[in-house]
Amino acid sequence: MKKELHQIIYISTANEELTEECLLALLSKSQKSNKARGITGLLLLSDGNIIQIIEGPKMAVLELYEKIKNDPRHRGVTLMSSRKIDHPDFPNYQMGFRRLNQEIEARHPNFSKIIENGCLNTEVLANTSKLVSTLLKAFAVTTRLERHQNTNS
Repeated sequence: MKKELHQIIYISTANEELTEECLLALLSKSQKSNKARGITGLLLLSDGNIIQIIEGPKMAVLELYEKIKNDPRHRGVTLMSSRKIDHPDFPNYQMGFRRLNQEIEARHPNFSKIIENGCLNTEVLANTSKLVSTLLKAFAVTTRLERHQNTNS
């Protein structure tokens, strides 16, 4: 019997101590523990603003979200969407940054290519659900993640 897949999307604001090094450690730890629980998704950070998409078995996703809400590394956790899904938008757990040191990026291939040359990668967005694509575009515009705002794609 196939487990029901669930997706949560939230936004929050990073506290000052959430550095690239801290996020690298978080990425490594999250990938290991999330893989064991069947959780995938995406975390984007732009100028201290976070949007995260968490996908996987419903109970695992809900438990992780409860843990995230109490994480002191960020504040203002606001649920944008909680819904049943047929398939994940991001089958591999990824992170993306508006400003990422290219040397760090080269050493850590699990960073998302969703942000390229200061813009959201429309090819990646084309493979996501309409809701996810819309929320990521809105996040990019409101956080000025995109240097060349093109919300028509």
